[in-house]
Amino acid sequence: MTARPRLVLDTRACDRCGRCLSACEKNAIRVGRTYIMVDWSRCDGCMKCVRVCDRGAIVSAATDAVARARTATRPQGVKPVVAAKIPATPRALAAHSVTVGGFTWTILEAAAMLSVTFAAFMVKELFLASSLVRALPPEALVGVRAFALAGYYAVQLSVLRYLLRRRDGVFRDALGLSRQHDSAGQIAASVGLVLAGVAGTRVIATVYSMITRSLGLMPDAGADTITHVFGTSVGGLVLASVMLVVVGPFVEECVFRGALLRGLEARIGAWPAIVAQAALFAAFHRSWWLLFPMTVLGIALGWLAHERKSLWPAIALHAAYNAITVGAVIWLLHVGG
Repeated sequence: MTARPRLVLDTRACDRCGRCLSACEKNAIRVGRTYIMVDWSRCDGCMKCVRVCDRGAIVSAATDAVARARTATRPQGVKPVVAAKIPATPRALAAHSVTVGGFTWTILEAAAMLSVTFAAFMVKELFLASSLVRALPPEALVGVRAFALAGYYAVQLSVLRYLLRRRDGVFRDALGLSRQHDSAGQIAASVGLVLAGVAGTRVIATVYSMITRSLGLMPDAGADTITHVFGTSVGGLVLASVMLVVVGPFVEECVFRGALLRGLEARIGAWPAIVAQAALFAAFHRSWWLLFPMTVLGIALGWLAHERKSLWPAIALHAAYNAITVGAVIWLLHVGG
């Protein structure tokens, strides 16, 4: 059973001075334009935030209870003090409510995001497979494929913004992209987890590749998707680096470990949600051969986003994982060859 919150938050009284953020050693408080959010899993009830807040935006539950009791017994004719209402979590999310940056993702929003992502993916693939595109000269195909990929990512970001704005959510806050006031120890822990995640997922992928190659299960044709899509020119490889190491990891983390993971987690709990989004993430790579290593990567990314309460460590791990692949292709083409 969830413990009763020890703090009462009044967003209307908050002037966003930031003193509570500096006072909280557990990094449990988030303050935005329209919200105050406390991560109860981190809060230890030290009340330092209450002591530094001179606006009455953060008060202890005990103090608030006393104030309410006094209001209830006030003499007639005394004007009552209106208490601020804290937005209630939807009943459908009560069992596993997951609030990020003051925004609670719903399973319907997660399903909508997944549906739009799938639809945009299919449109991209149909466009690239069309006779019009296939008739283009090879030197023009790289630009067209990059344009289609950029459009695919742009659609996902647009839908994310729409889903957030319709409920007054802030993009960076609701997706765990806000600047955090982590201590040096917390930053070091995140860096260590990212490095361990990169090493672990790449080792598993390498061992899996060696086993499938020895069994003759590795596809012979089309294994190098990077050169197939972006070509082997310097410009194409630079474009591949930008799209696969910078843009792709950012957008995919916002979709899969942002909206999808949080929406699933609210309905089915943390670990079932981590596994489910990882399976969906792997399925979007359209390769039976890649299904296992991408599922492993998706689980690592989902756990990291859940554990660190931020999307940046997962983005860093995803980007590093892809950078190793792109770097290997570039080395083979221009050094190893």
